[in-house]
Amino acid sequence: MRDKKVALAKLITLEMGKLIAQAKGEIELSADIFDYYATNGEDFLADKQLTPQYGKAFIRHCPIGVLLGVEPWNFPFYQVARFAAPNIMIGNVVLIKHASMVPQCGIAI
Repeated sequence: MRDKKVALAKLITLEMGKLIAQAKGEIELSADIFDYYATNGEDFLADKQLTPQYGKAFIRHCPIGVLLGVEPWNFPFYQVARFAAPNIMIGNVVLIKHASMVPQCGIAI
């Protein structure tokens, strides 16, 4: 996303009229979200030992399957990153239905 920031920001500006500086910021923020989950995923998903009064217990995070994200038009990359990054990290499959007014952003993603 960072390598294609200018082109992706131009799509946002073309399709929804967001100022180019704000569009570039959205691309950077979206890339940061993916980086955050890629960097911290192992820690987030590690088993957590509990200390019940009797027996043994732990929490394990597991994927739940295929998830559908119906996305709004106003943050075409950020909203997808916010939804997709943590779910891909845990192993879910994500299906995105992007807003019809930003089709090129949807294709680019």
